[in-house]
Amino acid sequence: MEDETIDPRQRLAFSPVIAPLAMEFSELCKRILRDEPTTNYIQEMVNVHTHEEHFHWQWLLEDMEKMGIDYPMRFSDAVRFLWSDHTKVSRSMLPLFERYARGAHPIIRLVAIEVSEVTANVFFRSTMSAALQLQEMTNTEFRYYGMRHNHIENTHTLHTPASMQVMKEIEVPEEIHEKILEFIDVAFQYFTDLINEFHAYILTHSYEVPFARVYQSEQLLSSV
Repeated sequence: MEDETIDPRQRLAFSPVIAPLAMEFSELCKRILRDEPTTNYIQEMVNVHTHEEHFHWQWLLEDMEKMGIDYPMRFSDAVRFLWSDHTKVSRSMLPLFERYARGAHPIIRLVAIEVSEVTANVFFRSTMSAALQLQEMTNTEFRYYGMRHNHIENTHTLHTPASMQVMKEIEVPEEIHEKILEFIDVAFQYFTDLINEFHAYILTHSYEVPFARVYQSEQLLSSV
């Protein structure tokens, strides 16, 4: 990802694959994690974060357009791609996190956010080099992959000194302790599989024709 001898557009050629995840994370924030109104201070912290986070998918679409990979296509082709094997991991985040977070204790919802944030911080630090190269090439800001997103991820209300102190003082009820540990393990395994999915895609797809192989495989299926 940080190898500057590789075209930055190729290093970010997995962008079509991350799209389902970006959209699902917005849905996770709005439909699963958010619970308003609330009198629980932990849930209120979660609520505030969901309002800060749920719109970031728009930056992804904006970056894809600036990269020149926002191709017009038939609706049927878009559906085939979104439900292809290439996005199998990316599109499975919402049901996986929903299993643990829907109707759950606010602490578990907070864990869902923190696991995602820790992973996002590492991921967006790794994409920054490619984004900065693209900004020099195009003289335009790449908000999803670049410094804007990385800065936002590190300045959320949830990460202010006051909020961090509150989280340090949270006492986890014994009855949800094991479920939290299980969720953390499952979530980190999910994100590991996700990065592997991105890597597999950029090894087999050029940023110039990122959907070609999907079309070819569908054409072969239709001819059987």
